[in-house]
Amino acid sequence: GGPRQKVSAVLAFMFNPEVLILDEPTAGLDPVASEILKAKIHKEKENGKLILLTSHIMSEVDELADQVLYLMEGNVKFNYDVADFKEITGEQKLGKAIINYLKMNVYA
Repeated sequence: GGPRQKVSAVLAFMFNPEVLILDEPTAGLDPVASEILKAKIHKEKENGKLILLTSHIMSEVDELADQVLYLMEGNVKFNYDVADFKEITGEQKLGKAIINYLKMNVYA
């Protein structure tokens, strides 16, 4: 899966789109390729690109995202700025913040 993921990443950035949609962008990548891709994502964000990213790796989302939106069964359960969300939940790590929020507001 790694080589295919690398090609997909190159294609996503190749045509300089205004919006990038990245689904599990580092899945299957070796650590070096993963860091290179994350640096590219940061650079594109700095250049004003809108990047929609899906991931089950919360440390990756924590590192890359400015906003966090949680969908469940097609419904938006929350949509917050990451820093605000951490403050609301009293957590420093995004993964723990999401778990606590869901326990209090969705699964209560």
